[in-house]
Amino acid sequence: MTKLTKFILAIALQVIIIFAIIIFKVSVLTGGTEILLKIAPVDPTSPLRGDYATFQYDDISNLDSSLLNGSHVRNGDTVYVVLYQSGKFWAAQSASLNKPTGNNQIFIKGKVASGGEKSQSDILPYQPSDSSLIHIVYGVEEYFIPEGKGSNFSFFSKEAAASVAIGDSGNAVLKRIYVDGKPWP
Repeated sequence: MTKLTKFILAIALQVIIIFAIIIFKVSVLTGGTEILLKIAPVDPTSPLRGDYATFQYDDISNLDSSLLNGSHVRNGDTVYVVLYQSGKFWAAQSASLNKPTGNNQIFIKGKVASGGEKSQSDILPYQPSDSSLIHIVYGVEEYFIPEGKGSNFSFFSKEAAASVAIGDSGNAVLKRIYVDGKPWP
């Protein structure tokens, strides 16, 4: 195999991987169940990364360990959180290390970031103060804002929500942010 052939194959492989990621996200967006989650903003902007919002979800990011029904989780474990509708928002009903099998259950897949049993590879960006809380991240905690739209804006003292599409396997994709019931920005 020549150097040129190897180079072309390396570039082609990278392009295929990028397209696979895009196709996966689009399939969740188009075929997933859309739900509304109440958010609690953490950091509205960063001078290094531009305008973006980092947030937690009020009813699913920090779960009481009792929702795991006695299961021992380690930081880094994958968990499946079964959701139920509470008014216009969705909240955690239960959590498990195993993928739910019941029909008509909406669940979201996340990773234990902190609060579980410690593992050697723990890198904890957030540590809840209550030891009975398990902090879970779902991969939909950041929203990049179009340039110039995020300056001088604060989510605090406003009702903020995220529209999230969830696929059959529990993978989530953030669709849109709403502030006081209106699309933002």
